[in-house]
Amino acid sequence: MIYLFLRIVFTPYLRLFHRVEVKGREHIPAAGPAILCANHTSYLDSMLVGYCTVRPVRFLISRAFYNHDIMGFFIRGCGAIPVAQRGVDKEAFLLALEALRQGELLGIFPEGKLSRTGLPDEGKPGAALLAATTGAKIVPITISGAFLVFPKGKLLPRPGRVTIKVHPPIGVAAEKRGSKEYLREVTAKVMARIERTLHPALRAHRRRQTVLDRRRLGWRRRHSDR
Repeated sequence: MIYLFLRIVFTPYLRLFHRVEVKGREHIPAAGPAILCANHTSYLDSMLVGYCTVRPVRFLISRAFYNHDIMGFFIRGCGAIPVAQRGVDKEAFLLALEALRQGELLGIFPEGKLSRTGLPDEGKPGAALLAATTGAKIVPITISGAFLVFPKGKLLPRPGRVTIKVHPPIGVAAEKRGSKEYLREVTAKVMARIERTLHPALRAHRRRQTVLDRRRLGWRRRHSDR
């Protein structure tokens, strides 16, 4: 109920304030288990991944946010799974397994934390292990623009366009779930697919930012000479 309420509230906000565009929605299964893996650069990311599908998404969330005095009420109400940011959290893994076996969608940010640069950090193999154990496929998702409108450290978002690219699913071999090397390879493949369409957006932003910085510098010089 809380998930539906938040969806109704935030959908108009995302459409109007951030002009969110989603490409590749058809790659998210209409039924059955799947793991949605996205880059993590903004406080908006969970909302943006949830925006990609009409199906509820259960996110793996840091225990600090899960237990937060205010946000925790909504996070828990959305069925999120609390996970420790350090070490192996067996309880979270078992809860995630059960969700997938019930045919649900999981939302995972493989980096495990917000990026401070806008570029993805190295992914952790938890999603690959869950996929190999349950037979669920991994759906990589690239979020472009969210880092520019609401990055870590900002109190409020600013207007700006956000584009989401949902990539074709990646299957994981169940018989190789005991191979750490294989799970790392799958994770690297997922992260590479996410990064592929992210870098051009960041390069375009840097070019625009360079032009703006040069204009500001020129304006300051002109006015300092007066």
